[in-house]
Amino acid sequence: MRAIATFFAGLLALVLTCSLRAGETKVTENGTAVEEETAAGKNWIELAIGGVNIAGDDAQFKQEHRMSGDVFGGINDLHLEQAIGKKGQLTIDGHATFDNHDYDVKIDLTVPNVGYIRAGYTEFRSWYDGNGGFYPIGDTWFQPLHPEMTLDRGEAWIELGLRMPKLPEITVHYSHLFRDGQKDSTIWGDTTLTLVAVNPARKIAPAFRDINETRDILSADIVQNFGKTDVGLGMRYEHSEIDDRLQLERGAGQLPPFVAAPGAQRFITHRDRNDLDAFNGHVSMETRFSDSLWFTTAYSYSTLDSDVSGTRIIGSGYDAMVGDPILTLQSNDHGVLNLSGVSEVNEHVVNANLMWLPVKQLTVLTAFRYTHENKDSAATFLDTNTAANVAPFTATNPSGGFHLITPVVRAGDSSDRYDNLAETFEIRYAGIDNWLFYVRGDWTEENGNVKEHEIVGPTDQGMLNKDTDVFSQKYTVGVNWYPTPGLNAAGQYFHKSLDYDNDFKCELATAPVPGSERNQRLLTQELDTDDVNFRVTWRPKLPAKMGTVAFVTRYDYVRATIDGQWGISPANPPGVGLTGITLAEQRTAEITNHVITESITWNPCARLYL
Repeated sequence: MRAIATFFAGLLALVLTCSLRAGETKVTENGTAVEEETAAGKNWIELAIGGVNIAGDDAQFKQEHRMSGDVFGGINDLHLEQAIGKKGQLTIDGHATFDNHDYDVKIDLTVPNVGYIRAGYTEFRSWYDGNGGFYPIGDTWFQPLHPEMTLDRGEAWIELGLRMPKLPEITVHYSHLFRDGQKDSTIWGDTTLTLVAVNPARKIAPAFRDINETRDILSADIVQNFGKTDVGLGMRYEHSEIDDRLQLERGAGQLPPFVAAPGAQRFITHRDRNDLDAFNGHVSMETRFSDSLWFTTAYSYSTLDSDVSGTRIIGSGYDAMVGDPILTLQSNDHGVLNLSGVSEVNEHVVNANLMWLPVKQLTVLTAFRYTHENKDSAATFLDTNTAANVAPFTATNPSGGFHLITPVVRAGDSSDRYDNLAETFEIRYAGIDNWLFYVRGDWTEENGNVKEHEIVGPTDQGMLNKDTDVFSQKYTVGVNWYPTPGLNAAGQYFHKSLDYDNDFKCELATAPVPGSERNQRLLTQELDTDDVNFRVTWRPKLPAKMGTVAFVTRYDYVRATIDGQWGISPANPPGVGLTGITLAEQRTAEITNHVITESITWNPCARLYL
């Protein structure tokens, strides 16, 4: 539906602007009044009021235009400033629109050569339409529980900075962020009430989410110069709490007399909780030995710990309790109880970069990065399921219905270990007028180990344990030519190769079907790509009133090959290595592409392009 809105007040900003811009009025000798701009004249408050009269879909209008649809007003713009002492300056900026829930205020106290204190608060509201889908054959539509929903987002923060000469620059920042409210979800529920004879189920029932999230972030940075070297230290700590719920309806409207008893309408509340703590510490150094030799290096350590919990409960209404009676359960109505899990991530990153100009117009760039990463996680929960009712049938045990059975304990754990090395070397030469030549090499080596383990009830499903190795290399050579202003051409060739190897130390437990695809393993794979490309860019000179236009033409010739080797392991007991068939390595793909692209960009003015 399309909303027709009338702004009955037009924000009245021109009438109620109440531009309280302070200043002093003096009278000259001839009696003429003049305005004298003073520091006080820089302060103002602008008030505004407005509203919307909506005919049509209120919720859709509010979602699209991000306004409440009611009378709203308040402070449209505020600016206050005041000298503090001889050099200090206090400023306050902000606006506050009530009923639109749009608030923003910032306070800044700055003293030159000393430092500053800044603080602020921001909050705004988003509106959501709670409607689901519509199926025209049966005119099927379901009234949402919440036709209109709102979600508030906000942040309160404070920052302190020390800016005294010859002392380190110190910055400390704290912020509290939140999201609170409800919003619609596109994970719609299903129904069979569509008047379709075959496969009548359609997912058109509305769903929504309850959102309750907070984040607290504390960061600190220190920067100091020591002669030709700048050193920086920093840290960042974050704590977040998430408690969200997906509210979903299944078998919407499927109750007697529309369907046979006992019906199939049920409501699912899927609750997700996550408490997370993350920390990062880093140090960086930049040394300028001379204008032709720069060196930078940095180290970063990050750690993340999270605790997850949650439930998935199926009931006769939203937010049902475990054990509440429900007669409309269906086959394979899986639920989750007592989910509990933990995860931990640790990462170390070291990098170093060197820029050297041995002679004029010749630049050498080299870079190195090492990354070590560990991931560990584990979780356990009760898996609830259903079984068909059996005689004797009663009002609480109806024929054709289902009931919950004893939950099954499920548990899983995994771990990843990776070491990654990346290197880059590049040479650029610009010694010939209007020409740039370059060559570049990129290399990446990575090795790691992956373990995955699962237990279902009393049965250990075995463990996947594999070592992985990846080697990537890319070599590039190219030239850029700038014959005239507005015209340039480029040519480039690169070769890229990626080698991937797996070493399986043990297999998963017995597969459901011996020799099934579940136990088919990729052992090695190599991907090679060769690319030759040419590009011409032309920016013809146009009259100023016509703006600018650019034509870019590019041609690529690409040839790629893929070689791989697979192993098929029949069902073996856990712990037994790859004892099945190892297939011979073979080429699985050869790809050749000729690609021509053309793009035209017209900028009639600075902020518009076509």
